Amino acid sequence: MYNPPLATLDPSELAELKLTVQQVVDDAGYPARVRELEDSSANTDAALWTLLAHEIGLAGVGLPEEVGGLGGIGEILAVSEALGASLAPVPFIASTVLTGQILANAGDGAGSYLERIAGGEVGASAITNDKGSPDLGGIAITSDGATVTGTARFVSAGQVAAFFVVAARSASGIDLYAVEAADAQVQALTPLDFSGPIATVSFDRSPAVLLATDAIDAIAAGVNVALLAIGADQLGGAQHCFDMTLEYIKVRRQFNREIGSFQAVKHRMADALMLVEMARSGLERATWETTENPSADASVVKAWGSDAYISIAAETVQLHGGIGFTWEHDAHLYFRRARYDAALLGDAAFHRERIAANLQW
Repeated sequence: MYNPPLATLDPSELAELKLTVQQVVDDAGYPARVRELEDSSANTDAALWTLLAHEIGLAGVGLPEEVGGLGGIGEILAVSEALGASLAPVPFIASTVLTGQILANAGDGAGSYLERIAGGEVGASAITNDKGSPDLGGIAITSDGATVTGTARFVSAGQVAAFFVVAARSASGIDLYAVEAADAQVQALTPLDFSGPIATVSFDRSPAVLLATDAIDAIAAGVNVALLAIGADQLGGAQHCFDMTLEYIKVRRQFNREIGSFQAVKHRMADALMLVEMARSGLERATWETTENPSADASVVKAWGSDAYISIAAETVQLHGGIGFTWEHDAHLYFRRARYDAALLGDAAFHRERIAANLQW
């Protein structure tokens, strides 16, 4: 099994990496340009991904060095937090993190596909059940060893993928296959988050390359890292919402005083800060400490981050008053991302059940 290092950069270097990524995305016009993707079927910015993947090397973050990868968990989380803060419409988590980490754990047969991921191609993972959760007991795709048949719903970045990594049920259990996008039928869905590409992917005796048999552990390892990355994306967005709201309540005046001076508003901001800092502490622990139960820890991060981000995004809308409900303000864009992230790879309720199962409660 491939275990990415915790972090290869020190805290100051991770902060610099995060700042660099966020500056590039900000210079590209985000989050404001997310509105341009409302009617897009791709819901991604291909030019921005090319820049981030090739010029900064984000496509290989956390992947094995032998395929051109660099960094570890700390770098994955730093990049994800920066992308989440700016609502960057790029397939970093879907391709580099989720698909890349699954492939890294799939064995030698996955090497060529890992190289494609590290080179900037987009690979999507068809590993969820019909509710979008990574519950392999609900996998509906089947395989005869040479082809795969079935449908995967809620495939992140499915409409922009060059190939798919597919979990399929066979006589030996859950196996892992690679299928080229040309051999699949992809239906782009209309996401609540304009910057969150999602699709239904169908296979009808599609030619498939066997990557690994009995691949439950490989898939789980990839999912665990992806859950941490989603948690970092949630943290980046929640922190931005908090900062944006804090600045607003310092200047918005009502009854001849700043609304931030009202005790009720202070209480709500204090609660929001607690949610942000608890999310941050969980991710810092994942960055610097090894764990004996990565599945439980990843689900804790995802469950807490989902509830926290939704709560803070809603407070952002409310505390901005009338302007917070308008199309022109960014608050609704973050609320959309909060809802999208909460559902991605299982909602908070699913992950609380996963925690209980892992800890044998």
